[in-house]
Amino acid sequence: MNLNFYYSKEMDTNNSELKMNIHARGINYVHDLLDRSGFTIHAVKKELTSPSQLLAKVGDKSLLIAVRTACHPDAGRLDKENQEKLIKESERLNAVPYFAGITLTSMNDGDIEAEDIAGGREHKVFFNGMNVIR
Repeated sequence: MNLNFYYSKEMDTNNSELKMNIHARGINYVHDLLDRSGFTIHAVKKELTSPSQLLAKVGDKSLLIAVRTACHPDAGRLDKENQEKLIKESERLNAVPYFAGITLTSMNDGDIEAEDIAGGREHKVFFNGMNVIR
């Protein structure tokens, strides 16, 4: 099963707790950003296999957002299969589909290990905004 999350080569990709921790940090980052920007969050899905993670609304506009998070040097990516699922789900909800790709990196020089995040090591978030999926 492909969970569509990408991590540094050294990470043990069988550690589901670690994956959930990284995934949750990305979702929380986007959630907080939207909240501070005046969006109302109507739904949050934290499951790794869900094509979308957030349903947000501002005014009369609804956004269905897929969040993917990775550790540097990788970047969060959304594969074609989940793009298609996101588009179908957004059509059903009359929402605009968006993708938010996030990269976590060390506050110091060098790559951050996924285990460092779970251990509470300080890290930076690289986020270039959300892209509409068509």
